[in-house]
Amino acid sequence: MSKDRINIVIRESEMAFCEEATSLFKQVYAEAVQALEILPSDEQMMQLISESITELFRHGTGILAFSDDHLVGFMLAWKVSELFGPVKGIFSPMTGHAARKENRHEIYARMLEYGLETWVKQGCLSFATSVMAYDKELIDEFFTYGYGLRCIDAIRLSEPIHAPTSGIIIFKAEKDDLNDIAQLHKDHHEYYKNSPIFMPRLPEDALADLYEWFSHQNHHLWIAKRDGKSLGYIRIQPEGETAVSCHSQIMNVTGAYVSEDCRSQGVASMLLNEVQNWLSEQGIRCCGVDYEAINPAAYRFWNRYFTPYTYSVTRRIDERIIK
Repeated sequence: MSKDRINIVIRESEMAFCEEATSLFKQVYAEAVQALEILPSDEQMMQLISESITELFRHGTGILAFSDDHLVGFMLAWKVSELFGPVKGIFSPMTGHAARKENRHEIYARMLEYGLETWVKQGCLSFATSVMAYDKELIDEFFTYGYGLRCIDAIRLSEPIHAPTSGIIIFKAEKDDLNDIAQLHKDHHEYYKNSPIFMPRLPEDALADLYEWFSHQNHHLWIAKRDGKSLGYIRIQPEGETAVSCHSQIMNVTGAYVSEDCRSQGVASMLLNEVQNWLSEQGIRCCGVDYEAINPAAYRFWNRYFTPYTYSVTRRIDERIIK
């Protein structure tokens, strides 16, 4: 990478540069695929990338970086009314930003400086960006600008994990089975309020939420039981949080929970193994998951079986700066 400083000019985003920005991100994505070969890279994936970036140009907010009148980087995002608290925020997804490989981190430094200044002036104080996991130096660049790790998107091939058995029965749930895990689902919902996660959760009817989720097409759920008692569950669906997770050859874990008094007994591994076997039978190549890095139990479990492909980093600006 060149160490020479370059002249970088930052401008507001314009739809006219959508195609160039898409091409730039596809170059970055090719680097990610080289680092993690199981990431999809076919025509469908390229179309998902193009559609995601086009939507950001049309309906999002953002900036473009130029050097010698050539586009060398972009940072696009969604404005949200509340992000990690009662303040306006900016979320830049996996496809929302990229820079050419040469001078990449200098380009990002300028985009971050300009972008943060612009968005804070607009009253946005909470920021989240999903960064491709292979680029450790770029992640460090975000850390330098005050961001911290929050969420992870990860992927694995749909293969058995050879989980141990210990008198536990795993079965694929039907609608009539959901009542058996209503309390578990409520406990799962409440779990995120605890230390060190501290994620506030709105009250909900656990059983109604399960019924609503299960009513959607291609949503599937497995339950673990022993001696008639429900110990845990896991659920999957086609869509996740990233463009990658929307690929037709990926199904995504969007919820998993084991009762606290039944952990360290292999229950979660057995549930995940059943999902892997079912996906293999269905001809689905990969399984995806997203989880909170601030949830130590989830971090340890999912990292054992999955490989991260994005890290979401966040920053919260002290609201007194705009008073």
